[in-house]
Amino acid sequence: MAYRILSAAIVACLVALPAIAAEEIRPSGPAIALRVSGGTMLQSPRPLASVFIANPDIANVQIPEQGSKDLIFVLGKTAGKTTLYAVGDDGRVAVSQTVEVTGPKTVRLMRGNKSEIWSEAHEHAPNLADLPTGSTVTMPVGAAPATK
Repeated sequence: MAYRILSAAIVACLVALPAIAAEEIRPSGPAIALRVSGGTMLQSPRPLASVFIANPDIANVQIPEQGSKDLIFVLGKTAGKTTLYAVGDDGRVAVSQTVEVTGPKTVRLMRGNKSEIWSEAHEHAPNLADLPTGSTVTMPVGAAPATK
């Protein structure tokens, strides 16, 4: 008899385990695309209690102190990808989105042992067709292929 009760208890626990497991909430919707030092304001569908960013080195988030509690300001800090979550006053996830921060595009030009770097911020970027023979150009991962 004790064996049957113990067996029934074990089966009941095994059946209940999936119901106890937490539900994973993944980012949804389009990614929030920002440039380094750029920002955007998001409006949540309901008032917010708290906001979280997975990697605060990539982006910063703030809820304005005055005014509506449904606004979130997102600021890009360094190039990378992170996730933003905001929890509403009702305890439910109101916002769950990926944040992608891009930096300025750069090109490194190497002439012998001399190296020069140009970015979008420079006024006179190099024209790759005018480079001297033997020049090497490297670009960041994910950019156009490097040429030699």
